[in-house]
Amino acid sequence: MRFLFLLLFIFFAASCINKDKVPDGVIVRDSMPRLLWDVIVADQYSKQYLLKDSLKTNTRLETMKLYQQVFQIHHTTRDQFEKSYQYYISRPDLMKIIFDSLSVYSNKQRTEIYKPIKPKIVFKAQAK
Repeated sequence: MRFLFLLLFIFFAASCINKDKVPDGVIVRDSMPRLLWDVIVADQYSKQYLLKDSLKTNTRLETMKLYQQVFQIHHTTRDQFEKSYQYYISRPDLMKIIFDSLSVYSNKQRTEIYKPIKPKIVFKAQAK
């Protein structure tokens, strides 16, 4: 009987653990979408422009420099990013939230880019 109570106690204690708490050295979930967005943008810039630039002979090095700039902007390191990415990949429930946030941010950016520009019409006063 004591074993059953001990087993139930362990079960209830384990269910009360905060599942959203990330381990030490892992980037918090709220910061990850923006960091991931910037890494994706840097990667796309590298693939679309650096590979076509004949003056850039070592595109891999240039891409790594872009990634390093992104990590500096977000006050993190490549190792911390990779550790965080692997952690979130192993937790599909949290990764879904990150990808959903990324999708919302992407749609917001697209809306801003393709928003029609209202021309400023300036009428000169007619001379009488």
